[in-house]
Amino acid sequence: MTASTTPPAVPGATSVYVVDDDPDLLESVSWLLDSIGVACTTLDSAIAFLDEYTGDHPALLILDVRMPRMSGTRLQEELNKRFPFVAIIFVSAHGDIKMSVRTMQLGAIDFLEKPYESQQLLEVVQAGIETARERFEEHRERAEIQARLDSLTPREKEILNLVVEGLPSQNIARRLGMSVKTVDVHRARIKQKTDAESINTLVRDVLRYRAVIGD
Repeated sequence: MTASTTPPAVPGATSVYVVDDDPDLLESVSWLLDSIGVACTTLDSAIAFLDEYTGDHPALLILDVRMPRMSGTRLQEELNKRFPFVAIIFVSAHGDIKMSVRTMQLGAIDFLEKPYESQQLLEVVQAGIETARERFEEHRERAEIQARLDSLTPREKEILNLVVEGLPSQNIARRLGMSVKTVDVHRARIKQKTDAESINTLVRDVLRYRAVIGD
């Protein structure tokens, strides 16, 4: 069941999804979000969400813990494999401390117990929309950096790994048994192939996004 389906208003905008097998809750949350101008898509199962969401835009998921076929926690595990940037707010009438701690450790941004206060949910959603956008953008940038690193040759990756370790060209040349000029030529090619402003900014991005250079 889909009570309402509203695509992002502009490219990069966050879509809000409410996933719960209780139709009354879907309706009430949809009405509540609409009261502050937040459109949402309501779905009655985790499977329906996986069929709906393609991963091409930021998403905030208001998710029930216990549902038939696939639980909310199982959906979280699946999303961490497919779309780890999706921001999740869990809601449950059967939550406990152990469950809430586990979901937060796996990346959920909040865990609300039913019945929750309307204002509490609205505040969490408003903050979550921005969190979802930031996570999606960071994931996109990380993927771009990784793709550029993957385009490097084995020798270029070897040299970049040493640059990340903090070694200057002279030390790299000595370790690899090549001239400093050859190392500098490789550094220039690395900068060009990764479209980096400089080797220093590339190193910063590698460390920031925990990108894998490889061997």
